[in-house]
Amino acid sequence: MRFLIVAVMLFVVVSPAVAASKNVTYFLDGTRVEGVASAPKGYLELPLPGNYIPGSFRVRPAGSVPVARVDVVPARPDSKAEKEMKDLMERRRTLEDRLKALDVRQEIFKAAAKSQSSKAPRKTKNNPQPLDTIRKGTDYAVTQLEEVYRGRRRAEEGLKTVDARIEALKKEGGIGGSVARVWLSGKGSASYSFLTTGTGWTPFYDFRLRGNGMVEVTVKAQLPGVQRDKVSVVAQNVVDATPDVQAVSVSSNLAPVARFSLPVEREEPFRAPQSGVSFAFRNTTGERLMAGGGACYLNGEYLGAVRFEGSSSGELKDVVAGRLQE
Repeated sequence: MRFLIVAVMLFVVVSPAVAASKNVTYFLDGTRVEGVASAPKGYLELPLPGNYIPGSFRVRPAGSVPVARVDVVPARPDSKAEKEMKDLMERRRTLEDRLKALDVRQEIFKAAAKSQSSKAPRKTKNNPQPLDTIRKGTDYAVTQLEEVYRGRRRAEEGLKTVDARIEALKKEGGIGGSVARVWLSGKGSASYSFLTTGTGWTPFYDFRLRGNGMVEVTVKAQLPGVQRDKVSVVAQNVVDATPDVQAVSVSSNLAPVARFSLPVEREEPFRAPQSGVSFAFRNTTGERLMAGGGACYLNGEYLGAVRFEGSSSGELKDVVAGRLQE
């Protein structure tokens, strides 16, 4: 199997350069950005995002005018974005402190609940109803535990919101980013490229069983965000990719990039009111199938979403679809 590299064309405003097309190759864990920019006055600036991999910037002449000098320097962040980032980081630290405090409270009330439930009831003058006393103590500890769990959930959701805003702010406000300054020997243009980390594409698998001892597997490209331009994909990490890797264009998100017919060695339908199936297939593609999401169909009927953990070449892999949620 050969997977293909992702290219996404977009436009970047660079000053004082004139931006041309920009291609983004998505890997499983990052991207390679390629583009061409013209410099009518022999100088251009190219913004590099916060997830840019330092040392990966490359530039060469796109015509006959040679590159004279290159500097990569930190970007000057927007003042409002910088202030918001400071507030977000403080909010993040507060939420982390809250989670640590909740961890302590959780252990305290867990121990209290266990202690109350393990007490032997002993009737005394001051405690004529020992079972009621134990029950009240246990109920109180459990109620406090429930409050801890609610607080933890709110804090974790708050952290996710803060982290998402931090990532967006890095892109919007230039925080953590860099600028590549390129001087040419005169009026001309340059081809450039650089690597980023953290945002890649995810394989999505359609498993279709037809009761003939085979499973039809379609691998689709699940892309991050909204893609407005040309896209292509490859199932490799940035560090594993080679210069001669082949790419194929896809027209939209979840467009198919590969199809296989693989042997099924076990297929067991569920004995339940709603149909489902557990099956095992052999990976005879000759290459590793990477982990990703997916869906399963049995004789054309949708059985539900599946999580595919990936498989090595020749490996027998189990898949379960249609199991009811408890």
